[in-house]
This record gives sequence, C-alpha cells and structure tokens, in this order.
Amino acid sequence: MIRSYLFKLFNKKYDNLNQWAIDHLVGLFIFNIIMSLLVLLNTAEYFKPFFFLGINVIFFIGLILSIPLLGARSKSMFFISIIFLVFAIFLKILKIEIWAERTAVYTFQSLLIGVILLTRESINKHW
Repeated sequence: MIRSYLFKLFNKKYDNLNQWAIDHLVGLFIFNIIMSLLVLLNTAEYFKPFFFLGINVIFFIGLILSIPLLGARSKSMFFISIIFLVFAIFLKILKIEIWAERTAVYTFQSLLIGVILLTRESINKHW
C-alpha cells in the first residue's frame, strides 16, 4: 500500500517536472550555454586584468538568470538559500572552513534575491 502510494506520488512529480522542462526548454538551453561559457571564461582567466570572474560572480549571475529564463520565484530562492544554509552548517561541523564560508555567501546571495523577488511579487500583487 505504501509502495503504491509512493509510486503514484513519484509519477505525479515526474509528470510535473517533465511538463516544466518542456515549457522551459529554450530557457534551460540558454541558461546552460551561458553558465558553461562563464565557467570556461573563468577557467581561461579571460577577464582577469579587468574584472575578476570568480565562482561567486558566476553563481550570482546564475541566480539572476534563473529568474527570466527558468521562471524562478521567491519561493524557489528561499528554498535554495535553506539548502545552502544546511550545507554550510554541515561543512562547519566537518571543520571545512573555506567551503563553509563560501556556502554561507551563496546562502546570503540567494536570500537577498529572494527578498527582492518577494518584494516585487507583493508590489505586483497589491498594486
């Protein structure tokens, strides 16, 4: 009985995810191309003398691009920030300080974008 319930739940979520991927196919393609290009430019140190294109900048650009290309809302940004917060705590417990600090930066970046999106969504809803 539990197995059949989990199977139905999985199929429903799979269908929802499949429909979302079909609806955002072009956005996913453009998002992946831009993120791959940014990682390659970071690896080649293309902007090094003028602009530091580090992984933090790439992550922040990815969060910003996910809004128009993937349809991210404030709810998804808050979910991302909670995941990164839990991961930062886990890394801190394991005494991996550098990665814990970097993950905390990602947490606050997604939290900031989530608050901005929530403000924009509530202004659009009430005005």
